[in-house]
Amino acid sequence: MPRLCVGAFIRDERNRVYLHRRSPHRRLLPGIWDAVGGHVEPGETPEVALAREIEEETGWCLATIEAQIAEWEWDVDGEIRHEIDYLVRVDGDLQRPRLEAGKHDAYAWIGPGELELLMVGRADGDRRLRDIVAKATRIRLTDRLRLEPVGREHADDLVRLHADADVAFWYGGAWRHDEAVRNAVQMNAAWETSGVHKWVAYDRRTGELVGRGGLSRMDRDSATTRQIAALLRDSPDPSLAAGGWEPDRLELGWALLSSQRSRGFATEIGRAGLSYGFDDLNARAIVAYTERHNVRSRAVMERLGMRWVGEIVAPGPIEGQVGVHDSAPFAVYATSPGASVESAD
Repeated sequence: MPRLCVGAFIRDERNRVYLHRRSPHRRLLPGIWDAVGGHVEPGETPEVALAREIEEETGWCLATIEAQIAEWEWDVDGEIRHEIDYLVRVDGDLQRPRLEAGKHDAYAWIGPGELELLMVGRADGDRRLRDIVAKATRIRLTDRLRLEPVGREHADDLVRLHADADVAFWYGGAWRHDEAVRNAVQMNAAWETSGVHKWVAYDRRTGELVGRGGLSRMDRDSATTRQIAALLRDSPDPSLAAGGWEPDRLELGWALLSSQRSRGFATEIGRAGLSYGFDDLNARAIVAYTERHNVRSRAVMERLGMRWVGEIVAPGPIEGQVGVHDSAPFAVYATSPGASVESAD
């Protein structure tokens, strides 16, 4: 039977993940960068082991387990470990970890730009820990939601979301499982290549699926992108007309299960997306667009402080007509850093 292990992914105020380097004389994985964690001892629960490992390896105290973010198995010298990884919050001075004597000799806070540090010394080329750290840096926690970057593991939830009648109406129909897997893989690849894409949203208290949303980069050469760029160039608002949107081409969006609507979740997702775009990506402008008659989404855009800048045409439904049309009218909204954001209803 595999030996059970736990991993603690601790973040600072900039959402960087704490790592420390294993001492060069360690028998197992010497000299590599690793997350906090270790084996679950006899009689311990994973939660008890997590608290013990955090205290032993850093001197900090476990405050809250925010979420389980990974579960996987790995093999070293023929022994299988079954690892459960958690995103946690700790109490203590994050600038003064207490490295465990003889076991770790350095520490670092790792953001998206330093992920390859986790590959140093890994002769087997195993990227799993590197990818879990990447996921941990991209997760965002709002007052009520946990926003996870879309990956293959979210395919079943994407199928469920797009089976919702209202979501299927606005997004061109339900997704088969193979479509959901393909789209999830593509979204995850965009996180790697572009540093941004959509999140899957879960209720922090119950763990229930809420929907998806966040930012993505629009295709530079698409007809929709060109239309939006032209609208912004003609905007009377100098912060939008100066061409600041075109380098990043960030588009904000959301889709919620019918059971989760009218609770302010779309505004909460939108606010997190704007924060990620302006604070993490240093964007100069962000757009959102929706069918002209999608009054619910337009109201969210306005609550987020986004301004209507005009209309474009794209494939979509037209009010009062059946099916998807090639030239449906879409309302375009935009905002720049510092624009006011209203509270969610």
